[in-house]
Amino acid sequence: SQGTVTPNSQEITYAEKTGRKSIGHLIEEASKQRRVYDTPDKGILWGWEVSAYVLTKAIAAGVILVPFIALLFGITGSWLASSAIFSLIFLAATGALLIKDLDQPGRFLYVLFRPQWKSWLAKGGYAITLFGGLTSVWLASLYLFSGTSLLWHSLSAAAAVLVAVYTAFLFAQAKGRDFWQSPLLVLHMLVHAFMAGAALFIVFAVFAESNNQWESFLVLILRISVLINLMLMGIELTVTHPTDDAKRTVEMIVRGRYQKMFWLGAILAGNLLPLVMTWIAPLAPMAGLLTLAGIYMTERIWVEAPQRIPLT
Repeated sequence: SQGTVTPNSQEITYAEKTGRKSIGHLIEEASKQRRVYDTPDKGILWGWEVSAYVLTKAIAAGVILVPFIALLFGITGSWLASSAIFSLIFLAATGALLIKDLDQPGRFLYVLFRPQWKSWLAKGGYAITLFGGLTSVWLASLYLFSGTSLLWHSLSAAAAVLVAVYTAFLFAQAKGRDFWQSPLLVLHMLVHAFMAGAALFIVFAVFAESNNQWESFLVLILRISVLINLMLMGIELTVTHPTDDAKRTVEMIVRGRYQKMFWLGAILAGNLLPLVMTWIAPLAPMAGLLTLAGIYMTERIWVEAPQRIPLT
């Protein structure tokens, strides 16, 4: 009468003789079960701020690395000072986004003044600070001590590599997110720095004087970095992943929630179209803008998708 199933005497006798629970007993026990403890779904903790901060950080590092590689090939120009200025502007934007993501500005000072050296959040904060200081000194040396500018540019470029890739190690410390444990994440972020640096210079080449050698170099760097980026994403999404959570993340990216943003945004608009546009000179600035948008969409997918897999 209470909606429960009472086993008959034959079932009880069978259960007593065999030591097994009858179907009636199982249904009765299932009806009495109730949830007493669970962990709530906190949703996306790292949202658009982290994706944007990874983009601005890539630009800040890339506009130092691309001119440094150009100097190694003997390509010089009046754009060195502008690269340092661009870097400091986007580094400031990176700091602002990082502080916003922490919700309380005081937490950033806490990370710097009371660092936990096992955390890549603290190491990254000091890497950004060091990079900003070296870039500022390099900018000053271009005007005041031209003889030492190459030395400071080299030191700034070394710090730029660290700034570009440290977030990969920060993500890897989130052990519950299997997709972030990939060793390719370091290369992924370093290549994005070269893509972002070349793309920004290509866009601003419209507004500034530049020589054909410099413009050709930028287009070459963008083509190479886009091709490497496509190769890395192809490997990351087709290789057999060792855990179910990583496989579910890949499925979500390729055929699930993020498939349109990935295929139409990140791959088509952010990589393939810019690659084609670099062969058409008037479309090169548009190629740069699309590349920057593609980096943001890729980073947003890589940041958000693993967080949508429940931890329990």
